[in-house]
Amino acid sequence: MTPRGKAALILCLLFVFLAATDAPAQRRKWPLFEPDDPGFTAGAPNLFLEADVTASGQWTDRVPGFAVNGVRGNAGEHWGAENIPVWLTVDMASPRRIDTIRLFTYWDGSRHYRYVIEGSPDNEAWTLLVDRRDNKKPASSAGELFSFPPAQVRYVRTTLTFNSAGKKPGGHIVEIEGYCMGPEKARQEIDRLEAWDRAAPGLRGTFGSIDERYGRSEVPDVTPSMRWSGTAWRGERLGAQLLLYSTEPVRQVRLEITPFRSADGRSLGIESLKPRFVRYTLAEGRVTPDVLDDTACLDMAAETTRPVWISIEPPRDAEPGLYTGCLGVKARGGISLAFDLDLEVLPLTLPPPGEWEFHLDLWQNPFAVARYHHVEPWSPEFFLLLEPVLRMLAEAGQKCLTTSIIHQPWGGQTFDPFETMVTWTRLEDGSFSFDYSVFDRYVEFGAQCGLDKWINCYSMVPWTNRIRYRDAATGDHVETTVKPGEPVFEEFWKPFLRDFARHLRKKGWLERTVIAMDERPLDLMRPTIDLVRRTAPGLGIALAGHNLPALKDDIDDWCVFLSPPLDPAIVKERAARSRVETTFYVCCGPKRPNTFTFSPPAESAWMGLHAASQHYTGFLRWAYNSWVEEPLLDTNHVTWPAGDCFLVYPGPRSSIRFERLREGIQEYEKIRILRGMAGRKGMSEALSELDAALALFTYESALKEPAARFVKVAKRAIEKASRVAARE
Repeated sequence: MTPRGKAALILCLLFVFLAATDAPAQRRKWPLFEPDDPGFTAGAPNLFLEADVTASGQWTDRVPGFAVNGVRGNAGEHWGAENIPVWLTVDMASPRRIDTIRLFTYWDGSRHYRYVIEGSPDNEAWTLLVDRRDNKKPASSAGELFSFPPAQVRYVRTTLTFNSAGKKPGGHIVEIEGYCMGPEKARQEIDRLEAWDRAAPGLRGTFGSIDERYGRSEVPDVTPSMRWSGTAWRGERLGAQLLLYSTEPVRQVRLEITPFRSADGRSLGIESLKPRFVRYTLAEGRVTPDVLDDTACLDMAAETTRPVWISIEPPRDAEPGLYTGCLGVKARGGISLAFDLDLEVLPLTLPPPGEWEFHLDLWQNPFAVARYHHVEPWSPEFFLLLEPVLRMLAEAGQKCLTTSIIHQPWGGQTFDPFETMVTWTRLEDGSFSFDYSVFDRYVEFGAQCGLDKWINCYSMVPWTNRIRYRDAATGDHVETTVKPGEPVFEEFWKPFLRDFARHLRKKGWLERTVIAMDERPLDLMRPTIDLVRRTAPGLGIALAGHNLPALKDDIDDWCVFLSPPLDPAIVKERAARSRVETTFYVCCGPKRPNTFTFSPPAESAWMGLHAASQHYTGFLRWAYNSWVEEPLLDTNHVTWPAGDCFLVYPGPRSSIRFERLREGIQEYEKIRILRGMAGRKGMSEALSELDAALALFTYESALKEPAARFVKVAKRAIEKASRVAARE
């Protein structure tokens, strides 16, 4: 074969390879991860930007305008003039009030400058604003920030009096910025910069708290620790948080694990230790850590922090005892760090999530997956992308599937509205026919992914009280108002309920299907319940809404808002009935405790422990993955608080919030198991202490003190009871 023929063959094979690896998960071009940090100047205009500038001179093409063009990251783009001293004056055109100046002199890793900055209202009388004639600090890309008493000036003159590289090279300013922002904001930024100045050089690391979110541009405020320790049941997943931070840029940071091993050589396997980089996203205008990313390596900019979330999960067949593992951190340039993890495995076993009794109900939105990845709903590519999203949810103990039996049951409150999975057609004689083909495929697929106990069908009482159907005669879609209690309600819903019940019975799904409603008032719920019971008595009924004791005997899956709590007598009465769930929920409120992107992480774990304290059977949240347009960049919604619409990210990627929520569910299951051991020696006292700890989990207490305090108290009581139980 000729060289040209070989080249053509290589190009052809490369094309085939690229086409073959264009898996559905790669069809969507991922956006750049992580938004830029708004920084301390957000909301305060740079008063020097593009202002008129004069100078004592310039070297070649290093014109004064470079100093106010808004480019501060390129040291080569600067104003320069030879032979110290030299000066540059900014003219703001009219007197302006300023109290903060940020100066970026040329940096090369070693040189430093000395200078003074003065202000004047008329270019004649000058007031000293900044005096750095004794500076010895090398210039850097971070620049220098100065705060001073407010001054009303038009002109700001910087005079460079010294260059450690010599008098001849002169002075150089990459950028100078002026602001009026108040002393407190500037002081916070100065403190941040000084903290980096005090930090040890290069890449460093320490374990932090899983109860804290650590800022990307801040030095972690923790006591340095290179070792972590914890205690777990077999099959339990623990979380730990490692914090990497660096004063300098670091390339290709990667994580390497050494599996847990006991002193006598027993290993827990490589799956027992899983580290993931934590990515940042926007939440209420702040860059916030939440996304857990499986990327193999990433770069770190200078003066930044990168958390690493570590999941620790001993297998269910592990031998009890002490184990030690290691997480290594390596980067280009021979950088290497090591962090030890000590794990005690107790002789107690947490069942697989599919066997957990906790009733988790996070509503799934398959249409968000289709839109985000640019695939057609219900196509083969769509199901390949949806599968890991649903399996991740099942791994948290979820067993119910969210389905939509009408067009947009919640209207357009999510970025991706819910389309119907049942096609309604009105025939020419006025009767209805129903196509369940999409519904059936989705239910079967959900069961394959582990969501196989409940089928929640939304909704007979949509927020708009409107139903859409296809007119067989015209082929058009028609919308009509159908309100409970009116004759038209039964006209539409009777034929559906009869046909739907028949279909479900044929599929063997009737006993696990519920007609679900969301925050509907009593006057709409009563006629709806009556119609379902009369027309399709095998169907269950679910309601997520406010505390309506009048419905206590009518709802199979009843979820009440966090506050006020349900009457304990009602909870106990319902617990005695079979196949009845009594849960609670939070949504766009309250502000705390909640699972928003900006919520303290412990508030997510608080949910499962609150359920245990109130003897609820589980927890509901209205959105598992109703993503906003670009959730990896910004979790804000036009209406709801940041992160209200989802707990996981595209990929799928878990989150700090989701992992902590799962943690609370695990604690609920452990409490349930420990309560079942009440007859064992010493358990009475241990369970009494546990009950006392759980008594702290009230809405009122969560408003007064951080959730982390209560979670720590409960976990200590659970561990103590676990050790007592393990002695038997």
